[in-house]
Parts: sequence; structure tokens; C-alpha cells
Amino acid sequence: MDLQDHDYAASWSTAPEILAFSADSKSDLKKNLFNLKAVFQSLDLNQFSQVAADSRASFSASRPYRLLIIIEPSDNLHENLLDVIEKAAEDLESNEASCWSTKNMFFGESGCPGKLAFAFPGQGSQYTFMGHDLAHYFPEVRRCLAAADQAFNRSEKLTQFIFPNLTGKDNEKVLVEEKLRSTDIAQPAIGAVSSAMQRVLHRFGITPAAACGHSYGELSALYASGCLEEETFFSLSVARGKYMANAGGSGDKGGMLAVKASMDRIDDLIQSSGVDVVLANRNSPDQGVLSGPTDAILQMKAVCKDNKIRATVLPVAAAFHSKLVREAAEPFKKKIASVQFSQFRIPVYSNTTGAPYPDAEPEAKAILSNHLMNPVRFIEEIQSMYRDGVRIFVEVGPRTVLTGLIKAILKDRDIYAMALDASSGRRSGITDACKTLCTLASIGYPVDLLQWKKF
Repeated sequence: MDLQDHDYAASWSTAPEILAFSADSKSDLKKNLFNLKAVFQSLDLNQFSQVAADSRASFSASRPYRLLIIIEPSDNLHENLLDVIEKAAEDLESNEASCWSTKNMFFGESGCPGKLAFAFPGQGSQYTFMGHDLAHYFPEVRRCLAAADQAFNRSEKLTQFIFPNLTGKDNEKVLVEEKLRSTDIAQPAIGAVSSAMQRVLHRFGITPAAACGHSYGELSALYASGCLEEETFFSLSVARGKYMANAGGSGDKGGMLAVKASMDRIDDLIQSSGVDVVLANRNSPDQGVLSGPTDAILQMKAVCKDNKIRATVLPVAAAFHSKLVREAAEPFKKKIASVQFSQFRIPVYSNTTGAPYPDAEPEAKAILSNHLMNPVRFIEEIQSMYRDGVRIFVEVGPRTVLTGLIKAILKDRDIYAMALDASSGRRSGITDACKTLCTLASIGYPVDLLQWKKF
């Protein structure tokens, strides 16, 4: 993929439009809709983009009633606009929920529910062409990826693994996915895309009050907090991936097993079986991941099968978050000692403690230095964030893994969890981003909609 700037105005001409309405009552919101319908009936469709832009300019997330509608490009735009307005008016009349959404409509009333946090994914979420559409539309994404290429400092650019040049050969897709899955490539690649996606959110005024990450994603969270400068973040990402890829040398590097059971049940299985594994990831109330020697992982898979518990061996390079990656932890600790931490602008919740990182640099470095060998207590940190007032979680990075875990952890709580990459590359990435912006604006978060289609 060519990372040079190109005609972004041409790109945006094919992007969805956002119609945004806000009012002091639901009846006023309906009046706005019907007034717009009257305009559309005599509208020259060449003027539609200006009408949509005007609606975004007059929108205010602080007004008590908010409705946002995504209009995707269509050959029958005039007819579709009138149908959409009618449908929106019907939904406002029939749906009494305080917040609701359909395919391309987003409604909310009352104020913003609480603090917003970014959640950053770890290894396993990567896939080829992740972030491709955002790179096409946003120059800041391309600049971020170019900086990641420079830090990668190998004969092949990092972006060549993320956006491979496919020629149509047999089995080619499998081979490029396998290359990207390699730990020394996957981790800096996820970091590059996650940080680029963060820049997109920043464009629209979306900045977190807190951050967290899962395993590798904790580095991305530290970058989001301002603790790590961009160059330091990319440098640590490359080093972490390289050291972890080499962990264990030529001996057994171990493996990991995802287990679908409660944490107590998994703890009991480990204790009763006596197999040499550890509960490395406490991901959600009914999902954990074991780490240990390869033979032990296979033994635990058999134990789970005997107990009618679903268990899946993960395609990872080593037994992460266990003593088997000590050979990676030691050089990574030295690397961390050589860099400078800046002041935290927002709290970053630690996988290791479940609490925010301490402000003092020596204590913060100590936690990160031992992160590779310590278990990931994702349940505890998400619960801590909720106790501290976080009610909106935005997953920033490829796929939607953390969104699902967060919803499972806080399933009985009133929260919003969403992913910027909601379709995981199956649909338009720019439409995914559009839906995230509209969801946030509809629940009262102050999104700068003036930035949509601004180039």
C-alpha cells in the first residue's frame, strides 16, 4: 500500500453522510425531521451534502434529545432519503427506550452516562488489511503507519505485512496471514493500527478519561496516556514482539489453552489435575486462558474434554504470561529501563494489579517489566474501571474481542461497549467508524461532527 498522500476529497465523496438532529423535546425532534423531509422533496441532490453538513454544524450533544442517521451512498438517494425520514419518525413514535439504535439510526436522551475509556487489544486480533479503509480516508493514519515502518527497521516494511501485495496465487491468503501472526510482526502491527485508530478518534474530539489494554495492548494504553512518546512506544512494541518470538530458544516454548468455564471451575481443575499450568488470562467470568509446557497444555485439553468443558489450543508462539517466557522478560526489562516515562495524563489500568499504574516512574516501570510473566487480570481491571466511573468503553484496534469480554464482565451494569472496527474488516471500515461516532453522539458524548468530511 502506498503511504503517500492522495486526493482525500475524492475519497470522501464516496463516504456515508451523517444527518444529526438535537432538540429540547422529542416533539421538536420530529418537527426537525418533517422540516427536512419538505426540503428533500424539492432538493437538488447535489446540495444534499451541504444540508447534511449544516445539520452536523447545528447539532449539540448537550441537548436532551438526539438523533443521528447514516445515509450510505445509493443510486436511489432521493427515494431512500424520504423513506429514511419516514422510518425515523415512526421509530421515534413507537420506541420508548431512552437510548436505541437500528441499522443506521441512533437515538438518545438525557446526559452522557459517565467517563469514556479506550481499550486496546492484544495479539490474536490482527488480520491482514486491518485499518485499510481508515488509511484511505485519514492522512493522520497514513502518517502514523509510516512512523511505525521507520521504527520496524527491517528489510520489509511493517505495512507490507499489514497490507500485503496479493497476486492471486494459490494459498497466498493463508501464507500472508501466517506471516502477520508471527509474534515479532503481530505485536508492532497491532500497535501501529491501534495508535492510528486512536488518532482518528482524536480528530473528532474523542479523548479517553482512562485506558486499558489486554496483554500487548497495555503498551498501547500507556501510549494513549501520554506516558510513552510515539517513538518509545513503537520501539518497545518491536522489542517486545522480538523477545517474545525468541522466548525459550530451541527448547519447548510452551502453549496456551482457552477454556470456557468459570474462574473457580478452572482453578479447581488445575488444582485437582496437578498439571503444571497456570491461569494466565482471567478474561471474563466464563473464559480463562491457561499457559504451560506443550505437554501440559495437551493434558489439560484432555482433562477439559473429560469434564465436558470446551477448550481450544491457541495459535501462539509461547506460553505467554508464565515463567516460560522469562528469557523474553529479562531483555525487555532492560529495554524498559533504558527509556523515559512521561507523566500520565490519564490513568492506565494494569493487567497485573487491576488498578491504575502508579505515577512514580520506578514503580510504573517495575509493573511493566514483569508484565510478560504475570497473569492478565482483565476481569479485575474492568471492574475497577467501572467502580471509578467509566461507563463507555471504546475498543481501539483490530476486531472486537475486548468489546465482548467487557460486556460479559459488566453484563448486569448499564454501560456502553463498542469497537471502532466493529465489522472486523468484513464491511466498510469508514462506515464502522461512522457508526461509532453516531453512537457516542447519540448517548451525549461531545463528538466534533464538523470533522466529518473535512479535508
